[in-house]
Amino acid sequence: MKKTVLLAATVLLTALSLTACSSVGDAPAATPTSSGDLQGGTQPVSTVPIVAFPDSDELAAWCPLDVEAVHLHQLETTVSSAAVCSTSLGSDGFTTTTVSAVSGTLDELLAAYAEPNAAVDPSIVCTLQIEDPLLVWLTYPGERSYPVYAPVGPCGFPTDEAKAAFSALELTPVVSFTETPTGVTTTDIGLGTPGAPAKETT
Repeated sequence: MKKTVLLAATVLLTALSLTACSSVGDAPAATPTSSGDLQGGTQPVSTVPIVAFPDSDELAAWCPLDVEAVHLHQLETTVSSAAVCSTSLGSDGFTTTTVSAVSGTLDELLAAYAEPNAAVDPSIVCTLQIEDPLLVWLTYPGERSYPVYAPVGPCGFPTDEAKAAFSALELTPVVSFTETPTGVTTTDIGLGTPGAPAKETT
């Protein structure tokens, strides 16, 4: 009986201490761990975009999320194309996800994304925050597109080198998808051609 009471008290004290920590701005997050990802090491805090994509089959064809993003692990095969899907909030309060084809500096990004994740280090205390995994959708010859995430540091956030490579990508906007009360509006941006008329469909 004494052992049961002592165990219950210990669990209660542990829960209270964790609750107290969670109210502090720089409270430690759960220590990143290794998983079944092909790369191993520290895993990203998130492998999905921070803002959910509009519900559109066409968008899902450009940037599918039905498979989990993985660390880049195939540099032996040439990437045939790459795309980035980024979401922004407009002044009208609606979110728009823009699909952009990667038109330059892809090799530099692939080299940066092929770097290994940081080794798991349980001694590191990490802050509670959310960072975008900086997904890039890659297509190899004869294959469908799938997302790869930026390599991460010891707290599961993209490394500075990966962030720099992602920011340096040369992107050509292709099409955008805006979530509205009446449905998703698709705007053809004209493959980035100067003066090309934008076409909208709902």
